Amino acid sequence: MANLEIGSDDGLPAVGPRVRYLRRMHRLRLKDLAAAAGCSESLLSRIENSLVVPSLSTLHRLCKALNVNVAALLDPKEDEICTIYGPNDRPRYTRDAAEEGDGSTAEILTPFAPHRQLEGLLLEMPARGPMCGPFQHAGEEVGYVLTGELELIVEGEQYRVPTGHSFFFLSDRTHSYRAAGEENCRVIWINTPPTF
Repeated sequence: MANLEIGSDDGLPAVGPRVRYLRRMHRLRLKDLAAAAGCSESLLSRIENSLVVPSLSTLHRLCKALNVNVAALLDPKEDEICTIYGPNDRPRYTRDAAEEGDGSTAEILTPFAPHRQLEGLLLEMPARGPMCGPFQHAGEEVGYVLTGELELIVEGEQYRVPTGHSFFFLSDRTHSYRAAGEENCRVIWINTPPTF
C-alpha cells in the first residue's frame, strides 16, 4: 500500500500530529525517527504536517520505532465525550538505553489532542535507576506515589516522597527524579500544560 497524498476522503484519522507528539515525547529529532522507521525525512515531515497519509507498512514501522501500537496513532479517543482506558488500552512507551537509558515506562492517561491543556501519566521507574532530568519548563506538576518511594530534586533541594504521599511544584523550577530505595516506584504524574 502506497503512502497517500491528502486530497481524497480516505476515512482515516489524521495521524501526523500524533506522530509528532510521540516523537517529541521520545525526544527524537525528525531525522532520528525517519532513520529508525526506514523512511525519508521529507516523507516524515509531510506525514507530521498531515500532507500525506502513511501506508500501512510505513505506519507499522513508525509505531515500532516509537515503541507504541498502531492504536496509539489511530485511536480517535480525543473525540469522545469521556475517555475510558482499560489496563491494557493505554498508549505506553519505555525509555530504553537508546534514549535516556533510565528504563522507566510511561502509560498515557489522557488521550492525544493538539490543544490539550492537561497531561496525565502513570510512570514506573526502576529501582536504583539513574536520575531523570534535570528539566525546566513552563507549567505546574502534581503527583501521587502509588508504590515505592520517589526521590525528587527541585531547585537543588532533595525530597523523599513515600507511598501514599503527593507532591506539587512549579515546573519552571529545575527538577529531576528517580526511584529511591530497593523497589520500583509507580507515580501518577499530572502536568499542565503537556510537556512530557
